[in-house]
Amino acid sequence: MRRNNLEGIEEFEAASSQSFVPLRIRIPREGGLHASLAAVTIDGVVISRIAATPCRVHRDVHTIGSTDRELLKIALHRRGRAGIEQDGRRGSLHPGDLVAYDTTRPYDLRHWDDFETFVIGIPRSRLGLNAELIGRRSASPLPAGPGVGPVVSACIAGLGAGIEEVSPAAGVHLADALVSLIISAFTDASPSRTEANSDLADRILAYCMANLADPALSVGFVARRHGISVRYLQKLLNRREVSLAAWIRRERLHRIHRDLSDPSLVNRTTREIAARWGILDATHLSRTLKAEFGRTAQEIRRAARP
Repeated sequence: MRRNNLEGIEEFEAASSQSFVPLRIRIPREGGLHASLAAVTIDGVVISRIAATPCRVHRDVHTIGSTDRELLKIALHRRGRAGIEQDGRRGSLHPGDLVAYDTTRPYDLRHWDDFETFVIGIPRSRLGLNAELIGRRSASPLPAGPGVGPVVSACIAGLGAGIEEVSPAAGVHLADALVSLIISAFTDASPSRTEANSDLADRILAYCMANLADPALSVGFVARRHGISVRYLQKLLNRREVSLAAWIRRERLHRIHRDLSDPSLVNRTTREIAARWGILDATHLSRTLKAEFGRTAQEIRRAARP
């Protein structure tokens, strides 16, 4: 990532808005603003490192536009006293904390000291139903401690330091792994933050996401794995207007599409790639891909050639 040194509100506001979505930045009356911002976008995921003197960053109804990207932002706070507010929730940020906030709704970030933070911007469409899982925990920091959180933090910090050395093909897989880790971290958070049924639905979807490669993954298998009936599982997910079988199918197809588009996997057959994501019978796969993406497997590969 190439770091840009920025002086004053206008430069910092413009660079931040260009990297993510339109934002407003304010500073204390005394003194100016000095900042640095480095950002790179990999397969639609924005990875950035931001450092600056004290300021307030906010997004309100006047800055939210219908053409803005719909992102969930995940921040790894590294230095300085800070606070965040969204959807009526307020949180204090300490070094090592992870926190999520949604660019489709107003939010307010206040930095009272010089600060450093890594910010990941993930398209809501890429997260699917997990966007709601994470969104319900917006402005509720996940402190450093046991669980998946420290793994996610180390991954974010490592990517921020060495992303320039990663090839484009490897970057796609790293971005995918990072998104999966972030989903796991917020699923692993204390269930007391959400209602029990909602938490169970979150855990079911996260479990399915982590086990898409298992050919045995099915509605019945998932219900047994979580000690509930198929009927109750369907009832849980019906509240979100989700058919689990259709969701599993769609997520698998998206990963097959991604791998077919990956030049480093050109020597893998379509059947091998499908099996990698739990689909052992690829008889009708090209037709299914055509219905989902408008292209057959062969056409997807052809379009990805240099």
